[in-house]
Amino acid sequence: MRKFRYLPLFLLFVFCILIISQKFNFLIRGVPIGGHSWKQISNDLPTTICFSIIWSLILNLGFNQLLKQNGNEIKKRIKERQKYSSPPHIHQCRVCGYSNKECPWGGDGKSPTYQICPCCGVQYGVKDITPEEIQKERKLWAKSKYKWFDSNLKPADWSSEEQLKNIPKIGTGENNV
Repeated sequence: MRKFRYLPLFLLFVFCILIISQKFNFLIRGVPIGGHSWKQISNDLPTTICFSIIWSLILNLGFNQLLKQNGNEIKKRIKERQKYSSPPHIHQCRVCGYSNKECPWGGDGKSPTYQICPCCGVQYGVKDITPEEIQKERKLWAKSKYKWFDSNLKPADWSSEEQLKNIPKIGTGENNV
């Protein structure tokens, strides 16, 4: 029954759009300007209801498919975050090794803050979960010649080589980056 949870909402939406389009001539071609009278609309009500039901079912099925796909993707990302968690209280960015005041992945190492690293520009918990994503982001950052995302925070004596030594290990065993 959850499959049709949004069906009444879609039905009401499509029904209202069809009635309004008949009255004000939005969607119907060949009708004189000004649309149908309310009497004509009430005569066409069975047809309008049938079209509303059909379009609502189509919209509901499409919407449920999108929710299912997004739900599976979200579950996959949550599992990846748990698998590739950081040790507790790590203050360094996983991509560039920048030392933050706060823990980018939270005090427990499993709850990303979703903030953006001022050095490499990665958003914690979005593009720094798996070792593959981290390596890809690190290569992109290196390709930009280690350009700072927020150049106002770049220290005068900054060295990319020194900072890259601060990159934390993630996960356990063979999952370390």
